[in-house]
Amino acid sequence: MQNIWMDYDRKLSESTRLNKEILKRMLILKPEKRLNWIKIKAWNKLILPIIIILFMFVPNVHYRVTIDFYVGGLLFGVFSLLTYFWSVRYFMLIRKIDFSNSITLIKKDLKEIEKYKLKINKFACILAPFGAIGIFMIAEMPILSKRSILPLSLIILVLISTIYYTFKYSIFEQFKKLNTEIEEIEALEK
Repeated sequence: MQNIWMDYDRKLSESTRLNKEILKRMLILKPEKRLNWIKIKAWNKLILPIIIILFMFVPNVHYRVTIDFYVGGLLFGVFSLLTYFWSVRYFMLIRKIDFSNSITLIKKDLKEIEKYKLKINKFACILAPFGAIGIFMIAEMPILSKRSILPLSLIILVLISTIYYTFKYSIFEQFKKLNTEIEEIEALEK
C-alpha cells in the first residue's frame, strides 16, 4: 500500500511539474510576441529612413555651393546620423533579449532597454529642430517668412504632440505590458 501511495505521489508531482512547465511556456509566448512587435518596429525605424533619404530626399535636392547648403547639410546630416546610430544600437539591445535566460536577467535587460529608449527619444526631440532647420536651409526656404509659416507651424505642432504622446503613453505602456507579463512568469516560478 505504501509503495502504491509513493508511486501515486511521484506521478502527481511529475504531473504538476509538467503542468507548470506547460503553463510557463504558454505565458512566455505573450511577451515573446510583444517583443517581436517591438523588434519589427525597430527594424522599420532602421529601413524607413534609408528609403526616404534615397528615394525622396536625394533626387529632389538641388546641390549648390553656398554656405547655407553646407550648414543645412551638416545640421541635417548630424541629426540623421545620430538618430540612426541610436536606432541601430536600440535594435541590437532588443535582439539581445533571450527568454531562455532567468527572469531577473530578462527584467534587467528590459529596464536597460527602456532607459535607453527614453534617453534616445529625449535627445532626438532636442535635436529635431536642428534637423528641420537643416532641411529648410538645404531647400533654400527662409525659416521666418510668409512662405514658411505654415510648414514651420505644422512641424512645431507635430513635434510637440509627438513628444507629449511618446513620453506620456507610448514608451511606458509598451514596457509596462511586457513587464507585467514577465512578472506573471516570475510568480509561476516561485
